[in-house]
Amino acid sequence: MTLRLPQIVVIAAAIAGAIFLLMPVPAGMNPVMMRAAAVIVVALGIWSTGAMPSYFGSLLFLFASMVLVVAPAPIVFSGFHAGATWLVFGGLVIGLAVQRTGLDVRLVRGMLDLFPRSYLALTYGIFAGGTAMTLVVPSASGRVALIVPVVMALAGKLGFGADSKGRTGLVMAATMGTMTPGFSILPANVPNMGLYGAVESIYGIHLTFADYTLLNFPVLGIAALIFYPLIIWALFREVPVQDDTHEAAAPWSATELRLSAILLLALALWVTDRWHGVSPAWVALGAALLMVTPRVGALPIPALARDLDYGPVLFVAGIIGLGAVVTSTGLGELVAGHVLGLVPLAPGHDALNFAIITAVGMVVGLITTLPAQPSVIVPLAQHMADAAGWPLMSVLLAPTASWSVFPFYYQTPPVVLAVALANLRIGRVTALLCAYMIFALIFVLPLHYLWGRALGYFGG
Repeated sequence: MTLRLPQIVVIAAAIAGAIFLLMPVPAGMNPVMMRAAAVIVVALGIWSTGAMPSYFGSLLFLFASMVLVVAPAPIVFSGFHAGATWLVFGGLVIGLAVQRTGLDVRLVRGMLDLFPRSYLALTYGIFAGGTAMTLVVPSASGRVALIVPVVMALAGKLGFGADSKGRTGLVMAATMGTMTPGFSILPANVPNMGLYGAVESIYGIHLTFADYTLLNFPVLGIAALIFYPLIIWALFREVPVQDDTHEAAAPWSATELRLSAILLLALALWVTDRWHGVSPAWVALGAALLMVTPRVGALPIPALARDLDYGPVLFVAGIIGLGAVVTSTGLGELVAGHVLGLVPLAPGHDALNFAIITAVGMVVGLITTLPAQPSVIVPLAQHMADAAGWPLMSVLLAPTASWSVFPFYYQTPPVVLAVALANLRIGRVTALLCAYMIFALIFVLPLHYLWGRALGYFGG
């Protein structure tokens, strides 16, 4: 039997995990770290390849973490009380309701009138529309839950099948459009606010919207708006069906009206979360409950058990638990410290310092996932600032550049949700993420460094 590359990677991860369990404990580590490393490397092998269902990787991680006593149960299972997990659940219910009622088809008719029928124009239009949502919905997973079901219906209307490249490209345009530029707008994404909270709690520094966005959006945000759709077009372009027939829209049904009212209420609560303080996750959960409430919602209650795929919920819970385990065991800080030790920072070498700090952010994000990255990087920032001869604020903001250049979909919940909602091929998603990462490392990050240097960050 011939093994494929994903299977080879999983086998290699399993062998590496066994080595971590059996080898003597190196200096500077403890047995718990070794057991954690064994569990994590196997889980990442499964998640990064798609050789097995992602939720299986999560269940294996949860089981092995408890059996090997890697961390206490509240830490291992912390994903189940995290807002992101319930935001994914709410998004799945919203997507199912929009599809079942036909509201997605009604919205698609308006989109077909708005966008030109070329694949490139569709990609740019959907990407820009996703970016515009960052200004009103303060959660990338929430935005994905709203936009992806509609884009899936749009892809079907354009003749793109469930497993087509064209459909994959449009879904990824919606997903990356609402997430990647959002990394450069302070309140738009979870890692941004994780950085904000960590900086405030550890150093007593308050990041401002203006400073953060001025540093990050002019290069990182605008480059994503210009080049990400172009890369999506190059990888996934197909010719859409040119159907010029105009079907008369059916009258709105009572179910569609109720669903629209629930969605508008959820959107209003998402937009105003700074005033009422209710997390977008609990807004999504409340909307999901309304959608299955008899005489109020759009779905029967048994749909939650009969028609909903809970695999994405298990996957996200496992991902968040992994980040918590990495942080609690000190493994993330240990890895970051070793990376810094291998390529030491030095005053006067500003371009190299920026590259090293960004690389550390990428490595930590690969292990802990992006939402957990600030909790590992921020405590090390003062050490890095002293070594590089930079102000503390420069080191705190430099790793944000690494958020746009991640190679695996498991690193960020919004992409996980999109993959689950649209049942995308992991190989195709990985190819897109890696293509933009390579492009950004060569062109975008050097420009961002020069822009930050001109503003007084990153040396000078």
